[in-house]
Amino acid sequence: MKTKFFLLFFVITVSSNFGYSQKKSTAPKTDINGVWEDVNPDVKNAVVIISEQNGKVIFSHYLEWKGQKFVESGIGKRMGNRIGYTVDVTLPIKGWATAGTHTLTLSEDGNTLEGTFVDNKKRTGPIAFKRIR
Repeated sequence: MKTKFFLLFFVITVSSNFGYSQKKSTAPKTDINGVWEDVNPDVKNAVVIISEQNGKVIFSHYLEWKGQKFVESGIGKRMGNRIGYTVDVTLPIKGWATAGTHTLTLSEDGNTLEGTFVDNKKRTGPIAFKRIR
């Protein structure tokens, strides 16, 4: 009798936990690779190229401000819908920062990145990009 009870208890326990041991499916990540535009209305010809592979993000940004060219690039990480990276300015505008960090959140539809920047002159502000392709 004890053996039958133990066997029944074992079968019930194993079968009731079976669903919890299965790997749960996760929603696929939105592809962020491609060309984006800076939505800041004060800059012209502002283009961003983002490349992501296995959570590593490579970022390149070109813009023109009052006829002056500016280029920055950086490397960072993606964690879900959040992206963070450090940038170095390779073609500066006089008086502007030469390095900083961007922390962005990808919109639900995957077409907007919005967040903040912090530069090496201790300035912070909003930053946003819209997907072009």
